[in-house]
Amino acid sequence: MNREEIKHYVNELHWHLPEETQQDAINWLVANMPLNQLASVFPTYGKSYWQNSVKVVMEIGYPYNIAAFPNMVELFQDLNWPGAEDAVQYFQTLEKQIVTPFLEAGGKQAMIEQDEQWLWFLYAVCERLQMDRADFRDGTVFDAMEETYARDA
Repeated sequence: MNREEIKHYVNELHWHLPEETQQDAINWLVANMPLNQLASVFPTYGKSYWQNSVKVVMEIGYPYNIAAFPNMVELFQDLNWPGAEDAVQYFQTLEKQIVTPFLEAGGKQAMIEQDEQWLWFLYAVCERLQMDRADFRDGTVFDAMEETYARDA
């Protein structure tokens, strides 16, 4: 398989295509996607693919899908984005210690970018995952998320 073939199937994840086409693309990607390229299942050129991208990641399953976790955390920049809710629900099925480093990395990036909306949503995700400051290696990241949430709630 080559990059063009992968790109073809990723493009068929678009939600406006027939459901059968979308499902065929999901099935093909689950069976054939090189795990070290799994992040590329989240195209940056449109949100209309992301819900199906999350489905691919979920079906591949942990630990094989871990390369896509940073992309799933990026969906938490706005929990209204396609796939974000599915990503939260999937993370709820995993142990906290698996998910926490990715949420912490997302929080650090949000702090660097001064993206308060992302910090707010990351805190909301942490609440749903029943995480607190003690779960984080760097508690200041959790503090920044919590402060943003409390200020804007």
